[in-house]
Amino acid sequence: MSTELLVNVTPFEIRIARVENGLAEELYVERTCGKGLRGNMYWGKIQRVIPGIQAAFVDLGLKKSGFLYAGDVLGSRTSQEDLDTGDEGESARHEEDYRQNIAPIGQLLREGQEVMVQVSREPISSKGPRVTGMVSLAGRYLVFLPDLDHVGIAKRLEDETERARLLDIAQQIKTPKGGLIIRTVAEGHSLEDLQKDLDFLLRLWADIEKRKKNAGPGSMIHTELNLFLRVMRDFVDDEVEKIHIDSKEAYQSMKTFAESFMPEVVKRLFYYPGDRPIFDVYGVEEEIDRALKRQVKLKSGGSIVIDQAEALIAIDVNSGSFVGSRNLEETSFKTNLEAVHEVVHQLRLRNLGGIIVIDFIDMMDKKNQEKVLEVLNEALKRDKTKTCALPFTSLGLVQLTRKRTRDSLGRMLQVECTHCDSTGLKKSMQTVCYQLFREIVAEARAYPCQKLMVIAHPSLIDLMLGEENEMVVQLEQFLSKEISFKQDHEFTEERYEVVLL
Repeated sequence: MSTELLVNVTPFEIRIARVENGLAEELYVERTCGKGLRGNMYWGKIQRVIPGIQAAFVDLGLKKSGFLYAGDVLGSRTSQEDLDTGDEGESARHEEDYRQNIAPIGQLLREGQEVMVQVSREPISSKGPRVTGMVSLAGRYLVFLPDLDHVGIAKRLEDETERARLLDIAQQIKTPKGGLIIRTVAEGHSLEDLQKDLDFLLRLWADIEKRKKNAGPGSMIHTELNLFLRVMRDFVDDEVEKIHIDSKEAYQSMKTFAESFMPEVVKRLFYYPGDRPIFDVYGVEEEIDRALKRQVKLKSGGSIVIDQAEALIAIDVNSGSFVGSRNLEETSFKTNLEAVHEVVHQLRLRNLGGIIVIDFIDMMDKKNQEKVLEVLNEALKRDKTKTCALPFTSLGLVQLTRKRTRDSLGRMLQVECTHCDSTGLKKSMQTVCYQLFREIVAEARAYPCQKLMVIAHPSLIDLMLGEENEMVVQLEQFLSKEISFKQDHEFTEERYEVVLL
């Protein structure tokens, strides 16, 4: 399987697409005005302790308070036997264990108490960020656990001989205070590689401790790497053959990072200088547009319909105009098989998580059901986010659970539409604005001009001259061209034109 990463960098956002066999399968977006919180550390203050749910709310100095479970409070457990790690190297705990062998939250925390916490999950929809008192620092090969005496290893490292070798190295380099988790990408690497990684993390932790001494309640004391460096650290493995970057500055930054921490990746980095936007070249923009639609067409003529509610995702498979088989059972079976791959593709691209219910077309033959489930489980193996599929129910439904790590693509790029009383969605004005910014960059690079004029609806121009004015200024500096604006009340809020002058 051919796997590439596309890195699109502009002054207002960073977007990264994972392309497998020519198809965009995953998308990561980080906007300058809304940089992700996961991994950030805060000196927080306990606002409320709620014994009924064994949790507390923590003031982080952000719009929304952090949510801290009792099981995530430092010192809440008498042992660390249930600590484990997934692909991303976190110390993860099973949800059902939170209420077992943990002291009552009232004995662990009190209102007004100041604590150090780290964001473990981004804010999702109306929920604030989830935080943990068991802070960790992720490197390339290791995760350093400053407050825990524990050595663990990623589950995906399955070779027992390699696991034993790496665990032996971890025991050799482990400091008297602090634990380690070995990440999947450490496979095949030497003691020297892991020691160098640990030395960097120890220096970083020493710096964090210095800042903590002078921190006031509700202040950030450590921020994570930006998106393209996090992706380098967390997702570049042997499967990734090439990484294309359309920004010279980002390319140099990624190259410097790779030379220091992952030299084997340097030769896979490529600067893309083309005038045509890199996401257009690989068809990623088209895939994003498909991922924002409720209905996705299948090549056979069938379709899948995806509805995202607060608590679950419902996916309906329809045969549509596909009547190419000899009987209804065979038509249903073939459509369902085709739908499986599109469903998994959309789950990954849209980053849909939580409870997912798939309503396949009815099949009477149990063997056909088993085959569809087998193909589904095989397709899900490509998904690095933890998923679990249950067998067909008596109603012909398949239930999935997929770990929620951040907002879905739809919730990131869309807002509820006031014109249809919130029964549908449209692109947010900010998304339209950034889409316009990208078109300005593309037009300015493709055709010679002295300056550009944007013709758009007054509300879009108000946004660009108001909240996004700083980005417009940066864009003018980025292109070395002046950008002017002209209102047109006849335009819809999503329509605009870029005129070269």
